Amino acid sequence: VIGSCVAVADYSPATPDELQLNQGDVVEIQGLLLRGVEVFIGKHTSTEHTGFVHRAHVKPLNATPLDKHLVFLTEEEKASLAQVNPCASDPSDSSLLERLFSSDISSVYRLDRLDETDFMYIRSRPKHDHKVLSSARQSLMSERSEGTTIYQSSPYPSISSPRLSFYHAHNSLPREGEHLRFTLGDTFRELDEFQEDPPLFPEEGSWDGEDSEPNAPTLTLLNQERFQEDFLPLYDLQCSFLWVTFRDKTEDELPGHLESVREYAKRTGMHWAHRRACFVLGRLCARKLKFSQARVYYEEALSVRVNGFADVPLLVALFTNLTAIYLKQRMNDKLPQSLEKASALILCLPCHTFMSSDEAELLKLLLRRSVVLGDKHLEARACYLISSLFLLLRKTDDALPFVERLQFLSATLSTTEGGPIAPLDLNWLLSWLYHRKYMPYLALASLSLDSRQDHSLEEGFLRIELFIRNSVRQNPCWKDETSLLPAQIVVYMQQALAIAEQGADLKTQRDLCLGLASVYQQYGALDKAVCCAQQAVETGIHLNEEDGFEASVLLGWLLVLTDQAERAQSILQPLLTSLQSTDSPTQQGVIHNLLALSLRHQRRIREAGWHLHSALDISRGSGNQRNQALALANLGCLALDVGASLVAERFLVRSLCLFLDLQESPTDEEHVQTYLWLGRSYKDRGKSQDIRACYEMGLLIALHAKNLHSQLVVAKLLSRLYADMLLYAQSIVYYEHCVSVSRELKDKKLEGECLEKLSSFYLSLNTEKSSRKSLDYTKQSLRISIDLGKREEESETWLQVGRIYYLIQEDELADMYLQAAVKTAQRMNDPRFALSIYEEAGDVYFKGQRNRMAAAHFYRDGSLAFARSIKDTHSEFRVLSKMTELLMSQGEQEEALQYAKLAVEIAGQTGVCGNERAAYHRLATVYYSQQQHEMAENYYVKSLSLGPPVLQHPMEARYYAKVYSRLGNLTLHELKDAHDAVGYFQLALAAALEDHSDPKTLYIVYMKLAEIHGNHMPNDQLCQVYRDKAQSLIRVLADMDSSGADPQVLNAADRRSNQNRETWLDAHMGNTERCGVTPAPGPHMTHTTPEDYSLKGHCPAESDCPHVDVSGSETDTVVSQSLSESNLSGSFDTAKEHISDSSSTTDTYQNPTDGKDSEFDSDLSMPSQICTNHTGDITGAMGNRDTDPDVQDEESTPTRESVTESGGQKQAESRNSDTSVSEDSEEKEVYL
Repeated sequence: VIGSCVAVADYSPATPDELQLNQGDVVEIQGLLLRGVEVFIGKHTSTEHTGFVHRAHVKPLNATPLDKHLVFLTEEEKASLAQVNPCASDPSDSSLLERLFSSDISSVYRLDRLDETDFMYIRSRPKHDHKVLSSARQSLMSERSEGTTIYQSSPYPSISSPRLSFYHAHNSLPREGEHLRFTLGDTFRELDEFQEDPPLFPEEGSWDGEDSEPNAPTLTLLNQERFQEDFLPLYDLQCSFLWVTFRDKTEDELPGHLESVREYAKRTGMHWAHRRACFVLGRLCARKLKFSQARVYYEEALSVRVNGFADVPLLVALFTNLTAIYLKQRMNDKLPQSLEKASALILCLPCHTFMSSDEAELLKLLLRRSVVLGDKHLEARACYLISSLFLLLRKTDDALPFVERLQFLSATLSTTEGGPIAPLDLNWLLSWLYHRKYMPYLALASLSLDSRQDHSLEEGFLRIELFIRNSVRQNPCWKDETSLLPAQIVVYMQQALAIAEQGADLKTQRDLCLGLASVYQQYGALDKAVCCAQQAVETGIHLNEEDGFEASVLLGWLLVLTDQAERAQSILQPLLTSLQSTDSPTQQGVIHNLLALSLRHQRRIREAGWHLHSALDISRGSGNQRNQALALANLGCLALDVGASLVAERFLVRSLCLFLDLQESPTDEEHVQTYLWLGRSYKDRGKSQDIRACYEMGLLIALHAKNLHSQLVVAKLLSRLYADMLLYAQSIVYYEHCVSVSRELKDKKLEGECLEKLSSFYLSLNTEKSSRKSLDYTKQSLRISIDLGKREEESETWLQVGRIYYLIQEDELADMYLQAAVKTAQRMNDPRFALSIYEEAGDVYFKGQRNRMAAAHFYRDGSLAFARSIKDTHSEFRVLSKMTELLMSQGEQEEALQYAKLAVEIAGQTGVCGNERAAYHRLATVYYSQQQHEMAENYYVKSLSLGPPVLQHPMEARYYAKVYSRLGNLTLHELKDAHDAVGYFQLALAAALEDHSDPKTLYIVYMKLAEIHGNHMPNDQLCQVYRDKAQSLIRVLADMDSSGADPQVLNAADRRSNQNRETWLDAHMGNTERCGVTPAPGPHMTHTTPEDYSLKGHCPAESDCPHVDVSGSETDTVVSQSLSESNLSGSFDTAKEHISDSSSTTDTYQNPTDGKDSEFDSDLSMPSQICTNHTGDITGAMGNRDTDPDVQDEESTPTRESVTESGGQKQAESRNSDTSVSEDSEEKEVYL
């Protein structure tokens, strides 16, 4: 609080340093008034006297708190604190800073890039050249330091005396550029300088007798009533009066001399000389640890009746030193009163000058009091003073905890919500303290949190250097110049650039722009790099020509990399023209090389070749072997681009021969890239062993050079190469090396990506050991996702771990990790993502073989609830479909019926016809399993009525054959309606005739029709016709058993079976008309190449098959979509059933949970939309449940066709329309 107070009672002071008050007197607060200190310093407005005032004797009159931006500091203290630099930077690491501000773009050729697998950024500066320092950096630093004073203003007037300059250097907080540590030589050099000056108080007289005046000038000066700057050496921390004021006296001689001065001053009434002599004697005694004797001198000094506030530094020194002795000697009777006054002098007066290192103990005592009282302002001020004292004493480790607490209190006491930290953000100071304590993580964290806007350009560069030094401590490999700089350095370079743009230092701006462009290029942010290079060019226009040339060349190179070849040519061509009249062959070669690269991107191959040849000639003429090798490599790249692999090989081999002679130069990345191009030239000619040799040579070079970036690039290529060669063990070895390299680079994101890839490699080996290895790598990836705070990736990784645990049959752990996945997803507040995670977690059990009912919890309580909350009808329909099949497979028919009915309702809301067909078919299947045959028939027919008018593939017809066969069996055996059964089987026959790849179904339909016309509707002629046709297929079926269903055999059978097709159809039409079911003419078929389906057996000649059995289900292995360009749902497409006699069955899989057609029901009832799997390699391994090799899963069929019927009945269709697939294509998975 500042302002004034009014006395509320009369007060007579007990000591002369207190103010006498009468009620109503106005007292002006000197400095600050703190709530936790009972005494403050005031000035009587009437008498103009200054003294101590007790808070209990006054009340506020015009008292106001400090401004919001100050809180507990004065303006002067805030300015002083903002300039504190606890330690000037150590000698600059020029090898690190040089990487930011130097480039060889104007002297070294650049390699081209063919595609994304090539090196994005090749560091080509000589890494062993430690002789050349960064002249640009040094010039910038020297320019920034010109005219800057090391020691800023102090609370006292400036004095030009050398000794006072020495005092100021040791009695204020360390400022910018000031070193905390100094060498012994510096100390002696400073002392030598002082020895050249005459003594401050020359001894003109001596102690001649009792009446003599000892050292008259000394007495005169010590007896001054007001503070003089020459008194500062008497009061400071270092006791500098020993070698400044009394330099001709030894420390042993000085007490006797001062004692004589004290006695004379006391006898003659020279009160101020008496007080100051006692004080100095007390300091000498305390220096020798004679605290009792020192206490006597201090008390005598205070007893001298003078106006103590005329020399405030002396009064502060007396009270602080005396209170410190009381505290040391535990004199509790005298301590309280002395402590209150010392507290007022230390805490309340702004810009406190420390007189003793013992003040720290007093301040700690006050700090404890503030904590007990809960006074945050007093605590903050105490922390400020303690930290300032420790920084002044160069005790940075002791200062750190108090600065940390001060930063916390500053943020807490900031009254403006969302405003800056008041009074000052100390993160900049903390970063230096953490750096000194070798705590790089905390140093970088504090540096990143620094929000101050008043940094100077010098501080901007110090921030960059501080970041680099602590980053190197975190990751020593960054000190190696073959590695990339940390990406976060961009932030500090941008801040330094913003500060530089406020001034007129164009060279600094240009260098920072070039440095930013270089860092952006390293990390592939080429668009930002182009912007920075463009800014550097614009700034370089105002500088000399050489500076502008370098920026222009860099801009041209970046434009080439960003495929802006024409713009790059427009920049480079004038540069080449301007160089024609100069003697700069190397620069001409650089421009020729870059022009060739830009022309190659424009497909102007001949001109590009001419420029490369010119660049090659220039490098030969100048004897630059490195540029010659680079030009040859670019010629090889140009030949590769036009497909001349043999020519490319010749250029690249010549380039490699030159690189071999450059072992001492940092050409490893260029050397490696050339090997990669040579391998690519062999790849075009199918020389796999030569490719491998080139890649492995590139890796050896990278290993020898310890270039982690190169190792990563080549190891990924080798892993991919071995994977293409099906050598997965070797592929895994190289990806494990990628993981180790990413760990050395401390790149967590890259490490996580490599671990995920490695996990998938191990899982694809499909052994228990490899699965457990995959589990280990997935858990490591999970830890990284958690560390990086990527909740989405974390949730998906929890899910992946759960899948793997399920694969290795550890269901309890699987459930635990799946629960963790859904809980993580819930915390993201993204219902769609949570829905997908719940559904995928359920899919783990749903598509597995064990504990399938565990999926119900995830579907019902998670996915379904989220889908309804966000009104996602497509997802709701998909989950309802899965629940229906799940309950059907577990024998829960009644509950399955409820979900099937809900699915029918939701299907209509989706607006997708295929969903409605699938829902009706599924509902019919549920009714069929419950033996409600009329309802089953009704919904099967309704499902078939929603089919499209045109068939697109024979597999589409197979589905119709199966459904109509089921309807025929149902009406014949359950409803006892032979007439309708004939109609259904004739429609099945029409569909089977379109499916040339499945003669078994055709054979069974023939036999069923023969049976009906032989037993239920006697017609000997038709019965014999059908039997003859069935018999004609027996040989084909036998051949398929022995030969694996050769397509040529099938086609021959098709030709034989189609010879009298019209006659059969006429006969069928006749019987159909009698049954009241009239099929439409044969469907129009869009044929594509059918897949081969191997049949393991065939139906017997006489069969009466009431059941429809199909192998494969929604989770079976599916084939790829190579048969068609369109993405079509496959749930209906590949549904199949084998019609068999009740006494004999085909060799197909029977679902043990359903004695009837459960596999067919499951197969036909599941639409493609319900197949949701984001990790095919996992679910593929789980999904192959007893797959019958003769039929693929329904999802595999990419085309459809329908068989239409007239007379109120439409023929069946495939499950999903094209619209359904286009809307739900993300749910389809291709299982391998």
